[in-house]
Amino acid sequence: MTLSQTNTDRLGDAGGFDVKRLLLSREIIVGVMILITAIAATMLSPYFLTAANIKNVVIGMSIEMIVAIGLTIVLLSGGIDLSVGSVVALSAVVIALAFNAGLSIPVAIAAGLCAGVVVGLVNGYLIAYVGLNPLITTLGTMTIFRSAVYILSGGYAMSSIPGSFKALANGDVVFGLPNLVVLVVVLVVLFHMAMWQNVWFRKFSFLGGSEMAALRAGINVKRLKLMGYVICSVLAALGGVVVVARLGSAFPNTATGMELRVITAVIVGGCSIYGGRGTVLGAALGVLFLALVNNILVLNAVSVYWQGVASGCVLILAVLSDAIINRGKRS
Repeated sequence: MTLSQTNTDRLGDAGGFDVKRLLLSREIIVGVMILITAIAATMLSPYFLTAANIKNVVIGMSIEMIVAIGLTIVLLSGGIDLSVGSVVALSAVVIALAFNAGLSIPVAIAAGLCAGVVVGLVNGYLIAYVGLNPLITTLGTMTIFRSAVYILSGGYAMSSIPGSFKALANGDVVFGLPNLVVLVVVLVVLFHMAMWQNVWFRKFSFLGGSEMAALRAGINVKRLKLMGYVICSVLAALGGVVVVARLGSAFPNTATGMELRVITAVIVGGCSIYGGRGTVLGAALGVLFLALVNNILVLNAVSVYWQGVASGCVLILAVLSDAIINRGKRS
């Protein structure tokens, strides 16, 4: 069986238009969950539908949505990356250091993205070529690069950011929408279409479905894994660029715990922890769902500790449903 045939079967194209499959798709289910959550939020708080609150929710989740795109690619290939939060912070601090050194905006952005490339190469090489476990490897690099952030920043916030750079994220050029929101929408659409239609990007799903089958199909598995981690880290570094542009500062504790929130969102959106199944659109919807849940809790003055409990319960339920789905397919 060829790569194209296998992917076609996996995407459900072989049997034609399937209404049942469409209605039971994770994107539709999460979309319904979002609608129900929004209705409940409207009933629980009169402030939910205000323009200021909606804007805060959309802007607040944008960075995690960028990171979620990269994590979707890694999870599709059968891996995992716990270092993305540290990469966001590392990129932010590198950009701030570049500005402190008097470098221009393009050079500072390039420096931040290069930090992501370095982390991605380290993760990808250790996992793909050395053969280390992805969970343990990225847990280690998460700690290493978070420590590097504190070393580079001295543990202090860095705020010597040009006003013109801050305008990149906080300004608006399209229908009054913040540039940050426009960037996120463009990235989600482009990567969703690429993962759906581009042959090279579809190899990640094929790899996650069966590494042995991918090898037999002639795919350079090691290089593909490496590229998956590089793309993931570069997108996380882009999140760091956006953080600095939005806040006008780089904090050493930026994005602490983000990796678990984004992994939760990606799994809620239908990406399997076993690899081979998931979409960028589903991941984006998962981020939106968790953002709405957290917003409800904030508007109703629920303790931040209970917010963590809610996120943990959602993660467990998502993993449980994923395990049940995979068990049903194997039986």
